[in-house]
Amino acid sequence: MSAMPATSVPVSMSLSMPSSSSSSPSLPSPSSAHGAPGSVAEVSAPVPSPKPSLGERLGQWFGRGGKSGGPGGAPSDGNDRKDGKGDGKLVAATLSTRTENALRRQLTQCLSARLTDSSANEAAREFMARYGAASAAEQLALLAIVADICASDGEAGADPKAGRDGKDVKDAKETRRAATGLAGALGSARVRFLKRFNALPDGLPFLVRWRADMLHHRAALPGLAALEEDLGSLFSTWFDVGLLELHPITWDSPASLFEKLMRYEAVHEISSWADLRNRLDSDRRCYAFFHPRMPREPLIFVEVAFVPDMAADVHSLLDEKAPLEDLRRVRWAIFYSISNTQPGLRGVSFGNFLLKRVIDELHVDFPKLRNFATLSPIPGFNDWLRQLGAQTLAEVLGPKRAKLLAQEPSLTAQATGAQVMAWLQTSPERKSVQALQRTLGEALAAYYLARESVRGQPRDPVARFHLGNGARVERINWHADLSKKGAKQSCGMMVNYLYEPDELDANLQRLIDGQPALGRAVARLL
Repeated sequence: MSAMPATSVPVSMSLSMPSSSSSSPSLPSPSSAHGAPGSVAEVSAPVPSPKPSLGERLGQWFGRGGKSGGPGGAPSDGNDRKDGKGDGKLVAATLSTRTENALRRQLTQCLSARLTDSSANEAAREFMARYGAASAAEQLALLAIVADICASDGEAGADPKAGRDGKDVKDAKETRRAATGLAGALGSARVRFLKRFNALPDGLPFLVRWRADMLHHRAALPGLAALEEDLGSLFSTWFDVGLLELHPITWDSPASLFEKLMRYEAVHEISSWADLRNRLDSDRRCYAFFHPRMPREPLIFVEVAFVPDMAADVHSLLDEKAPLEDLRRVRWAIFYSISNTQPGLRGVSFGNFLLKRVIDELHVDFPKLRNFATLSPIPGFNDWLRQLGAQTLAEVLGPKRAKLLAQEPSLTAQATGAQVMAWLQTSPERKSVQALQRTLGEALAAYYLARESVRGQPRDPVARFHLGNGARVERINWHADLSKKGAKQSCGMMVNYLYEPDELDANLQRLIDGQPALGRAVARLL
């Protein structure tokens, strides 16, 4: 997500986790200034897609060839699918009757047997291996069988004699009704089925990937809904923040972790080796949450920059040639990128805990540091503005600003939101028009962030995340992200959310009361 959801001063601190980095090529050390790493900095390549191996990518960066997958970008959900899943074209593989019957017996055994049943555990292990080795079409066929078997009420393995007469049916219904809530969920056959996989080596990573596939195919296989929901509930416990470990990612971290950092970055694409090094330099920090059973897989990470003032544009933050900041005089910590990495953990919230943990870590390293803010995208702004009719747009702007808009000769007398959006993305030569664009653009963004809501929550997903953490909308930044992505999302605007540790609870209460916390500069735009 952005700055949606970094280490002690010595950069030499490495992430303590198992790694196969001993077989990886040695990596150069960072220089003492951005953009001064020598010849490496001059080698730049887009992130290929499909994603190549680390060796192939290093070959591309250093000009040694390798497979080329063409230009690509960081996926918003941390998982760039190129296998045809979910595009409406994937057709499930056809399984033989014998194979399908064998799978049904295998899965039914996993559902009905006790957790301690060794033969059922072996069946689960075999299914997990088969699913992991299957093609996308074969996996869809396997999911269809799972959906069919698990579409019941989770009563697999129940007493077959139960419910044969009216009294038993009534008693069974009352028992199921009484089993609602946590106790009933934990006792269901589906939950036992999922726990069986979780108990296996590598079972938890498998379940995370499996739920991502379930979410992807849920519309086509409605029978998966109950199983997917049960798994999501279990993940809320298995990935409780108290079980997660916060680690810094530094230049001394394993090379395999660099690969994942580039793959999962979802806010500002890491475009080159020099770009990656810049983000891990001595005046930067990067933290990630890890689960003990997935020690090589970051679940969510945040990138932090130290700057003298609250950042107003992302181009300055990502400038590889900018001089290093003097950490003895650091005043602001800017969270400029937060990325979730696991689609299978959708709905499991730990991003808010990540930021609060990082603030605590930074306080330890920099006791005098008091200013924490984000530089965040506004991903839903253009979609919202595009839908506004002329009358609604005029109401949002108010009489004075609507009058100013009506005087712009390049727009019609009754301009719609779509027309204004297109106009905001133009580059007029006259300074007076530029100033009008900024005035109206910032006012519209402020209204969108402060007033637009869905079911009592901010309409913008990034705003919902940060305001839900207790931050406040501090400042709208015009032309803060002039990339294609920035223009497509929000006409190039970004926003600062301010994190004041002593005000987080009060700000959260304001949000609950329907009045999100706003800085003075934003309040004046309304």
